Amino acid sequence: MVGVNRLFPYYSIILQNKEKNVVVTIQNSTIDTDEVSRLYPAAIIRYADGTVTPISLEWFEQMANEDVKLLHYAICFHYKDEEMEPDIFTYETKDALEEAIASLSMQLNG
Repeated sequence: MVGVNRLFPYYSIILQNKEKNVVVTIQNSTIDTDEVSRLYPAAIIRYADGTVTPISLEWFEQMANEDVKLLHYAICFHYKDEEMEPDIFTYETKDALEEAIASLSMQLNG
């Protein structure tokens, strides 16, 4: 299984190499990486006050407590065009998230 943090070195290379444009497929959606400003795995959580938000996996794994409920794992895509809503693809388990990350890594490393 590919570790969660292994996705980001591949994605950083794509962002820095403007000559190589990659279109990735995730959950039957296609995304042109040339349009993406940020790509990261997250935990979608609910705070005790009812607020739902994506947070970094590192924060969730290190800082979560009884006031935080995990709803889903996710991969989030934010776009250079800030008027575009981010795409958030959710997964029920960390294993499913890691499988999706492995698939994205293979596509980005192409």
